[in-house]
Amino acid sequence: MPLHLIKPHARFKESYNNYICELADEERYPLTMDFDHVDFDHFLLKLSLYENGSALAVGHVACITYWLVDGDEIIGVSNLRPQLSAQISYCGGHIGLGIRPSKRRQNYGYKLLELTIQEAWKLGLEELHIHCYKSNLASAKVIQANKAQLHSEITQDQVVQRYILNKPI
Repeated sequence: MPLHLIKPHARFKESYNNYICELADEERYPLTMDFDHVDFDHFLLKLSLYENGSALAVGHVACITYWLVDGDEIIGVSNLRPQLSAQISYCGGHIGLGIRPSKRRQNYGYKLLELTIQEAWKLGLEELHIHCYKSNLASAKVIQANKAQLHSEITQDQVVQRYILNKPI
């Protein structure tokens, strides 16, 4: 099967663990990459609870986790937040994503965002807010390549670029 999105599944445990090892001490994106995964079944349960909006940590909103896979290998991870809190609307947006280090600069970021955007449209969202640090040129290029338009910049600990993408008619 060609490159595609799936919901997290136990059969990808080894690939997920390898992905985490590749990241080493690098900051992990999206948020769910920081969840404890030693007990993989519990990790999958937590992802499911987050998707349903249950047992959320303070300040978090429901999010759907997707894995971009090629065969038995996880290439990247995205989170889609169908509804935003005021805080996440201001800085965070609807979609967060990350690509495993060995797969970067191979256009997988573009594909992961493209497929996650398609999932957002299926859920009935009409406008997506997609944010990234201004210093993260690769993410900015991926967002722009998916036709999102720069809406504004804000300063948190760094400058954050806030893009908007409207559903095509």
